[in-house]
Amino acid sequence: MDKRAIKSKNSIIATFLALIKTKPIERLTVKELCEKAQINKSTFYAHYHDLHDLNDQLETDLVNEILASFPKEEAYSLDCPEIFVVNLYRAFLKYEPQIHLLFPKGKEEQLGSKLEKAVKEYVWEKYPHLHQDIRSDILITYQIQGAYYTFLNTKENEEIVLEVIAQISHALHALY
Repeated sequence: MDKRAIKSKNSIIATFLALIKTKPIERLTVKELCEKAQINKSTFYAHYHDLHDLNDQLETDLVNEILASFPKEEAYSLDCPEIFVVNLYRAFLKYEPQIHLLFPKGKEEQLGSKLEKAVKEYVWEKYPHLHQDIRSDILITYQIQGAYYTFLNTKENEEIVLEVIAQISHALHALY
């Protein structure tokens, strides 16, 4: 991508993020975004199909950024899934402003679903023999969704939260 295209795309993203701080995506228009970003509509459509496509790409980028924030050696491991859950919760805290911006009230479950899908793809690639294993599937779902909903609903005493979710993850793994 050339420098002008990168600059245009960055302007679109920055403007979009600024606009969704003030109103929901359902109330935005491509015309409004283009006026604020000082670009033509054709420039917008060269990068995205519509505002929902832009939003979806930003959500996917955030999921990838969250997962990339884990130390490589501590990416999901069946031998020590509690480390994954602790890293995941810490990533939620680190990316909290972006999470609440892209996944506002009423749409929170979308992040959990996107994360779950991405992690499962990674796990099935790393452990292909588990692809059809319902126990592994359930365990991963429970860990991701549990850590995410704990993040959404528990806002105090981070050290206790980390300790408890690690213990739960370890206990679940021991049962499996």
